[in-house]
Amino acid sequence: MLKGRRRERPISSRETRMRDELVVTLVLSIALGIGACNSDRSIESSAAGSAGSPVAVGGSTAPGAGGAAESAPAAAGGSTAAGGSTATTDGGSSSAGASIGGTSAIAGSGQGGAGASAGSTATGSAGSGSGGRAASGGTAGGGIAGGGMAGGGGATTDPPCPVEPPKTGGKQYCNTANGSAGGKYSYDLWSDGKGSGCMNVYGVDGAFKANWMNVGDWIARVGLSFDKTKTYDQIGTFSSDFAFTMTGITAGGFGNVGIYGWTVNPLHEFYIEENWLGKDPNFTKVGTFTIDGEGTYDVMTNTQTNQPNITGTNATFVQFWSVRKTKRQCGHISISKHFEQWASLGMQLGKLEEVRMSVEGQNNSGTIDFTTSTVVVK
Repeated sequence: MLKGRRRERPISSRETRMRDELVVTLVLSIALGIGACNSDRSIESSAAGSAGSPVAVGGSTAPGAGGAAESAPAAAGGSTAAGGSTATTDGGSSSAGASIGGTSAIAGSGQGGAGASAGSTATGSAGSGSGGRAASGGTAGGGIAGGGMAGGGGATTDPPCPVEPPKTGGKQYCNTANGSAGGKYSYDLWSDGKGSGCMNVYGVDGAFKANWMNVGDWIARVGLSFDKTKTYDQIGTFSSDFAFTMTGITAGGFGNVGIYGWTVNPLHEFYIEENWLGKDPNFTKVGTFTIDGEGTYDVMTNTQTNQPNITGTNATFVQFWSVRKTKRQCGHISISKHFEQWASLGMQLGKLEEVRMSVEGQNNSGTIDFTTSTVVVK
């Protein structure tokens, strides 16, 4: 033994156990700390997904109503969910391959994350989100899913017409006649002399009822008349609201329901057709346009050669037509927007003689009852 060197005491078995337990504790603490960090990252990624709704590999969906957007972040050391991304539940978030608040999945990817129950598959017009489902109770709408636009808008459907009791009273006119319909409104009834027809003017706005039998060409209308000194834009902005029922329309003829009128300098007869009786119009098509909330219309022209008109002598003139793509029996008509569309297509109206709601029958019979009919200028 060398002098001056202290002899070391051997380590007891108890101290060895304590040292080993300390090492294990330190290792577990480090491992749990890493897991909590990755779990926090998963939560943050899922929260970010609620704002941006990133697309996961294999397809994800747009956010559902009331829930956070779907997100498929990678597990720690792994890859994103392949073959199906997870969906969020109402008000919460989830991630593929990581459990919130626990130890993250290390070196593993979330395979086929389960979607939230009651979610519907996001189906786009050009494709569908493969494997992904929307959040609980919500359908994907307006987002991009699996390469296709989700929630594509379908064909619009006109709202149901209001049920109104039929009007009573009023005054009846037959054959060719015109005059006051009460207030600012006036009526006009014209016939080529074939068959018979009458109209009953209720005296409530422009509402009226008409019936005709075996007519050749016959027009009944109620609305506003003008002195032929101003164009429509010099007068104001025109609009109309209407609702009607029809019965007993015989087959084989032609006719229409909608806004009708005339201008002079130049001489034009015009129609905004909301419904047609028998064959639909088939004139020279000039264009097509849509008015939000009202419908899509084809614009047409038709030349009348040596025909009756408001001047009192036969003349050649061009008719302007807006023909709605589908029939309707009630609604709102932005009349001035039609005039403006015609002008943009080179179809310029002259000075107004009338703007009225009308029904025209040709080579047919029938009955129509307008429970609502207005023509308004603002």
